[in-house]
Amino acid sequence: MQQPGFDTTDVAHFDCSREVAKLDNYREDVQGSPLSADDRWIKGSVRLRLPKEGVRYESEEAAPEVVVDEVYFRPLVDVFSAALQQECVRDWTFIPYKLFWLNDTTEEPSDEDSDPSSSSSASQTADQEHQWCRAFQHSSTSSSSTSSSSSQDGTDSEGIRVYSEVWEADAWLEEDAAMRARPCEAGDPPGLERAIIAGKLYSDSTHVSSFGHAYLWPIYGYILNQSKYVRGRPTAFAAHHLAYVPSLPDTIQDAYIKIYGIAATAAVLTFLKRELMQQIWLLLMDDHFMYAYVHGILLLCGDKVLRRLFIRFFIYAADYPEKILLACLRYFAKCPCPRCRINKDKIIEMGTRNDLYRRNQSRQDNDDVLYRILMTRRWIFEDGVPLTSAYIARVLDPLSITPTRSAFSIRLREHGLNFYSLFVPDLMHEFELGVWKSVWIHLLRILFAAGDDKIQELNKRFRQVPSFGRSTVRRFSANVSGQSKLAARDFEARLKCFMPTFEGLLPLRGDNRIVLDMVFNLAMWHALAKLREHTDISITGLEDKTVDCGMSVREFAKKTCTNYVTVELPSKDSAARGRRKAAMTDKSKGPQPRTLTTRKLKVFNYTTYKFHAMPDYAPTIRMFASVDNYSTQVGELEHRHVKRFYVRTNRNRFAYQIAQHMRRSEKLRIIKLRVDAMRAHRSAASASIAYEASTVEVLKVFTSGPSSPGPALDPTSRADATAPEKLPYTTDPLSRYHISDSQRKHDDITALVSSNPTDPAMKDFVVKLKDHLLARLDDRDPGPDIGNYTARDRNRLLIRNNRAYWHQVLRVNYTSYDRQRAQDLINPTSHPDILLRAPKTKAAQHPYWYARVLKVLHVNARTFTSGADSDDFERIYVLWVRWFRLDTTFAGGIKAKRLHRLQFVPADGHEDAFDFINPADVLRGTHLIPAFAHGLTKDLLAPSIARLAMNDLEADADYKFHYVNLFADRDMFMRYYGNGVGHKALHFASQHAVDDEDLDTEWQDMDEDGPDARPTAASASSTTPQPGSRSDNVRCADDVLNLVPQLARARQSGTVIAIGDEGDHEDDEDEERAENEELEASADGPDEGDEEEDVAPDEDENAVPDEGSDEEGAREDEYDVEGFAPL
Repeated sequence: MQQPGFDTTDVAHFDCSREVAKLDNYREDVQGSPLSADDRWIKGSVRLRLPKEGVRYESEEAAPEVVVDEVYFRPLVDVFSAALQQECVRDWTFIPYKLFWLNDTTEEPSDEDSDPSSSSSASQTADQEHQWCRAFQHSSTSSSSTSSSSSQDGTDSEGIRVYSEVWEADAWLEEDAAMRARPCEAGDPPGLERAIIAGKLYSDSTHVSSFGHAYLWPIYGYILNQSKYVRGRPTAFAAHHLAYVPSLPDTIQDAYIKIYGIAATAAVLTFLKRELMQQIWLLLMDDHFMYAYVHGILLLCGDKVLRRLFIRFFIYAADYPEKILLACLRYFAKCPCPRCRINKDKIIEMGTRNDLYRRNQSRQDNDDVLYRILMTRRWIFEDGVPLTSAYIARVLDPLSITPTRSAFSIRLREHGLNFYSLFVPDLMHEFELGVWKSVWIHLLRILFAAGDDKIQELNKRFRQVPSFGRSTVRRFSANVSGQSKLAARDFEARLKCFMPTFEGLLPLRGDNRIVLDMVFNLAMWHALAKLREHTDISITGLEDKTVDCGMSVREFAKKTCTNYVTVELPSKDSAARGRRKAAMTDKSKGPQPRTLTTRKLKVFNYTTYKFHAMPDYAPTIRMFASVDNYSTQVGELEHRHVKRFYVRTNRNRFAYQIAQHMRRSEKLRIIKLRVDAMRAHRSAASASIAYEASTVEVLKVFTSGPSSPGPALDPTSRADATAPEKLPYTTDPLSRYHISDSQRKHDDITALVSSNPTDPAMKDFVVKLKDHLLARLDDRDPGPDIGNYTARDRNRLLIRNNRAYWHQVLRVNYTSYDRQRAQDLINPTSHPDILLRAPKTKAAQHPYWYARVLKVLHVNARTFTSGADSDDFERIYVLWVRWFRLDTTFAGGIKAKRLHRLQFVPADGHEDAFDFINPADVLRGTHLIPAFAHGLTKDLLAPSIARLAMNDLEADADYKFHYVNLFADRDMFMRYYGNGVGHKALHFASQHAVDDEDLDTEWQDMDEDGPDARPTAASASSTTPQPGSRSDNVRCADDVLNLVPQLARARQSGTVIAIGDEGDHEDDEDEERAENEELEASADGPDEGDEEEDVAPDEDENAVPDEGSDEEGAREDEYDVEGFAPL
């Protein structure tokens, strides 16, 4: 109403009720329009048969029934038709395919390459268990799946199989092959495209109000043809509301009493709840749906392509109680798994050979199950047998089924669907809120049993853990041991940061080792399982880590848990129970002496379905791709929409009102997209006309008359089709980094150094800064003795006004392991730690360098040359950092099951503790957690402003060590695990890739990209691979380099070219010919001698040092991975 063009006369006769009614009834009779489908909400009803013990009927149909009204639903076919006619369908995928990664230099996780002779007997047994389990799983998978033609170990001749979207997995490929094997429908035109609509279902009840008991039980439908990166965002509105499930009416007991003269038992009410859910699904899968399921629907899609589409359900995502309800199984029964028939007492053997044998006995919707259900239903209705009868239990309990048949079995069994396969594992509820939550709670019980304020120490350590990323790891609350109102992300963050905070808390060193080993295995399993893009290598690693988790959890239960008497944690429930017990005391006996409230004994319980489900993730990923395709987290986020619409209702029969609001919002979004497209079309047309009118050719067209009409103007041809995708805070993703252009905050460099004369951080500050600036400037204008600067060389550097300009934030853009754009924010006061690529040398012990950013700054500088313009200064961005170094006395990494340990470079040592680096050399931010168990020290640095930059409480002390949190996020984990598709490996030739005298124009364009695409020349000049020596000969290339033909061919052949190396190189033809011969030999595959020479022998790979001890002989080159993600 505050817009300039608003006119009050336009709304003079506006009637909101009338316009809403028009919107509800609006429909377009145009084929291909998303508003043409009749997908309105329908109020229906279902009928439930009432059984009674001792009452017999001629048949089930003769039994009395009760009607459940107010079942609001939408026809499935119409909902899917409306979705498929939207314009966004042009970005959907209808034809499945296998995706392979053609990587000639596959990076195996180096921790897995250990010397068998140096491993202990226990580790040898574990390795044999891994090999046997992997071979068994692969053989069973290949025998049951005809589409898994590629090998499971990632060595297929076509490349490494990649699993990301559902259309790249086996389930879709098998279903698509079966659909195409069927004959075409009569009357279909030749060449008509046939495809599958892949459906994912989700249902769960949710409270829609903060107070009261109002809840809604929605059923959502997702179309998997849409990319998961769009489908998973709540703002994309990709969830289609199919139905709202009502609860049993409050009058159910009245109706039962009226018929039988007695109230229904709990067993009868449970039976009716199961029947209600199945009847609602029978209502949804009506005759229209069944015809579309078998014969398909002929539809003009939103991309203007006519297709015959077949609806198929692949996934039903739900938590465990919902799965049991939908699968018609008994809760807490003998066989708790909805996918296999394992007995509950055998869950303890998870990950063993026996477990894999039993897991192969999957549930099948066969004639035996159908016969048991029909027979028991006949007993219940025709013979009057009670639901709790022992005769019914003998028939149903061996399979833990119930006398209710699934609606999916009734409708789709004859068409080949085994409905048990729909219920995939759920990582959020079954691991984060299941396995890990139970382990976390029992560890708290152990700390309570250990005493000595261990819980308070744990709370203190977690409070000091720094945050990381944008809500990736948040600040922990003051009391992490409190268990109230915690979400799945809270337990996930506790898992990521557990090891540094728990180290050394238990009195027995053996218990500390067992707990840390177990939590490392669980954290690594969680990181692998939650990857958004899998390869055969990562899935194999997940299978191996599942075996490790089973072994470590059993060891924890047998050895550690038996050393402590654990009771329930202090909580409101235990306090209330004590008060109730005190209130029941007979007051007539007078005052009683106070007694301590006894808490219940608690033992560690891991014989649960959620623990049993861990080995199911690897085969499920091969069948349905990564877990984010079927995570219940997406459905939980969709609950926000119904909660938002609940406040707009009158709270009376709100389900229908929410349904109406949902449909109106869908229509309004479609209308808004049309209006926005029309406005964009007009703007593009105006810009196009203005552009064409400014050219001579268009003027000739306008003046040539009707005989020469000229080319037609395309208003959309001038649209910015090449606009880069947006990143947080709207930085250009093609830029390696982004720093503000502001020059408000600045200091005089000489005054800054003079004000801190005794500060070790300011030692050689000006010299180091000038050397860095000269190297950066000479990188584009090479001169003699580059990198070895004298006082005379530094005198030719001019810094404008002798000022350094300070900035608060550095934003680093990088490519994640799943080939997505990502961004890290580096802030010296909150997120100061960064990750850099270490040089690729044999002396390198670790693939990365670590530093803490003290200041983000820029200077305006140039070199003094005769004839140069006095104002020709260049802005150069610099990071002032404090170096970390790897603690080589501590065995860290995946094989050691410990995080890598770092230490600040001592300020009084031979190495440089402080330095300047190029922001373009930063890979991304990293998460470093203090090693709380080792305490603080003042020996590394005297009082300095370097600590004031972090605002530490201990201004004159540092933590002795820091741990590298490789579980901070998925991308961070894959940088250490290896084989991330988006982490393109960098290898450098020993000579110039191109001849300086004959520079190609495409290479010339790259050479003119500017300084931000290059690392520091000073770091490239040194050969000592230590962080403190300021030597880094690694270049940070951009993804745009892949567009260069020379570089693309080089990468395909296994060699990546280094562009613009500093220094003079002689063109030695013999050396080049020898290197080419080595490359040709390596293309045929390395021999055994090459492999032994490339891998440095480990002194003691299996040694795990005790906490607090110093142990020599850490492994060299533990992770032979390439971590830089070029943009």
